Amino acid sequence: MKKIAFTLDIDWAPEEVIQYALTIFSLYKVKCTLFCTHESEVIKNADKELFEIAIHPNFNDLLFEKKINVAEDTLDELLAIYPDAKGVRSHSLTQSSSLQLLFASKGLKYDSNNYLPTKDIISPYKCWTGMTRIPFHWEDDIHFLQGKSFTDEFDQNVKPNDCLVLNFHPIHVFLNTDKEETYKKEKLNYHNVKKLKEGINNDNVGTRDFLINQLERVKKNDCTHYNLNEFII
Repeated sequence: MKKIAFTLDIDWAPEEVIQYALTIFSLYKVKCTLFCTHESEVIKNADKELFEIAIHPNFNDLLFEKKINVAEDTLDELLAIYPDAKGVRSHSLTQSSSLQLLFASKGLKYDSNNYLPTKDIISPYKCWTGMTRIPFHWEDDIHFLQGKSFTDEFDQNVKPNDCLVLNFHPIHVFLNTDKEETYKKEKLNYHNVKKLKEGINNDNVGTRDFLINQLERVKKNDCTHYNLNEFII
């Protein structure tokens, strides 16, 4: 039976938008790992049997200006909010050997910073730091940025012992984003849920539809589902 793992990069989404995405997973009783960017009561109150909490630190300041200890301060702030987090995925997938060492020094057990949309699934593997590296293989915004339709089927060659890792964002689930233009129109309304509701895509197959399609597969016992912490080596 095929294995599948769902993840959500929270990306500072409003509470109602986060709740909307989590409710879909709850209705299907399917696990999902949440990579968290900020304090959220919705996330803190989420069903821990379904939702694993990991962290999604933003190191983009490191790319544009030199700030002493910004990486460690960023990690410490998130781990103070979510002290039980075992996993990390950087915003923008920022990574380096120094960050890998820092992750390990903070007691994190795995990272999921490798986006590998290859036909042959790359399984979790042990990093030189002692952490587990868990690649992921599909992401909603990269899908529509490539101009692909959400009616497209996967072309990955998923073998019985592989685990397909899919990454979504609450904002794209909420908007049912079908193409880049849909999101661009609503980006200025990111924290205005009333306005966001006016921009929901109900005309074309989009991110939410694609997610539900995958959850239906799980419901039909076509594949088993996991949180990422279950792949720690």
